[in-house]
Amino acid sequence: MKNCLFCHGDVSSSFGWGAFLGLQQHTPICEECESAFQIITGEFCRICGREWVMVAPDNRVEDLCSDCFRWEEDPSTAGLLQQNRSVYHYNEHMKEVLARYKFRGDAVLVQVFRKTFRQTFEATWGKDLPILVPIPLSTDRKYERGFNQSLLLAELLFGNPEELLSKTNSEKQSKKARKERMERENTFFVPDPEKVKGKSILLIDDIYTTGTTVRMAAKVLKDAGAKDISSYTLVRS
Repeated sequence: MKNCLFCHGDVSSSFGWGAFLGLQQHTPICEECESAFQIITGEFCRICGREWVMVAPDNRVEDLCSDCFRWEEDPSTAGLLQQNRSVYHYNEHMKEVLARYKFRGDAVLVQVFRKTFRQTFEATWGKDLPILVPIPLSTDRKYERGFNQSLLLAELLFGNPEELLSKTNSEKQSKKARKERMERENTFFVPDPEKVKGKSILLIDDIYTTGTTVRMAAKVLKDAGAKDISSYTLVRS
């Protein structure tokens, strides 16, 4: 009997030849904890992937939410991001799991998302694999945390993630208000522009909130010559 990575309760195992021969992958989370996650399944905004059931009717402009409509109306950000797709809603259960994963050093929790994160990726991008680029942490933040949560997510997918972006030190985004996040200075840069020229890039991050982070990353990649940029996140806030 194994224990759930989140609540540490028992995880029931299915018995069969696959389990007996060691071919069946161990489920890292119990059914109760897994069922508390809320997967995005309905129709959503064409760009940011926010499910329409979470959007008030007056915050929708045709196939875009009002946030994405404003991004696309701004000449400085229009067309930077082709699309974002996310797997889960940011409910209370996910909020607690992400807090443990990101801020309390529980990196092993990334294994909880392996199956669903891969399945959604394959359903969205199929065999047309872009270059996987995790959103970087600054040197100070990575030292403080001990790992880059976005890189660990990227490593769950097929293909080798490439760290083509870097980031200067700045204040934590989790401590900033929504308006501050949207107005902050761009701290991303591309160390070697030759590696991104003409490439299709898929940014990997843990959460999409305002869309500022992925668009700032997309801006420097686009300026460095990238062909197009999309993003894939675990959670849509």
